Amino acid sequence: MLKAIIFDVDGVLVDSMRFQAEAWVKTLEEVGVTVSREDIYELEGSNNLGLIKLVFEKAGKEPEPWHYEQLPVKKREVLEFDRIKPFEGMPSCLNQLKRHFRLAMVSGSNFDIVSTFANSFFPDCFEVIVTGGDLERGKPCPDPYLKALEKLDLATNECIVVENAPLGITAAKRAGLYCVAVASMLSPEKVKHADIVFENHAVLLDYLKSLIPGESHT
Repeated sequence: MLKAIIFDVDGVLVDSMRFQAEAWVKTLEEVGVTVSREDIYELEGSNNLGLIKLVFEKAGKEPEPWHYEQLPVKKREVLEFDRIKPFEGMPSCLNQLKRHFRLAMVSGSNFDIVSTFANSFFPDCFEVIVTGGDLERGKPCPDPYLKALEKLDLATNECIVVENAPLGITAAKRAGLYCVAVASMLSPEKVKHADIVFENHAVLLDYLKSLIPGESHT
């Protein structure tokens, strides 16, 4: 029986990925690492440490200890928070879902960013929040989703995950969870390892509403 829905944040709940990616592109350029938005989209879901490690490796460079400490701070400074909004229909959908299911957030972003989104756009919706700083190993390791399960005190067959990124889908599947994905930033082909792939948020919202007891499928 479905008891909880676990959501990734960037690209699923909030339309933030283009701004997150642009902030990383600008920040990494300052230390001589050139990446594209698409590069960041494909690494989305990883925590800051994992993302920095991977982009430096791809550039054939070795990050120094100060990179791990200072680059996430610099990236937050250039992130255009005021331009980030929730996906249309998502706040009202979550308000419907929370009457029937327990809701959780699992994000690779830091606590300040995630809590700002939760409080600004989805107040009183999420019982459990797991962020990038909570665990040493982020997505694609299963640890963030295993932590959410632990906090919810539920079994894998009592939850589903909503993702949009390859690393996040891999993490959910490694944790033994059923995972649906919305192709919000990447092509459906890039997220095909999810159990179901939705081509846009309109179809995802229809699916989520169909999970509510008594609601008809559309």
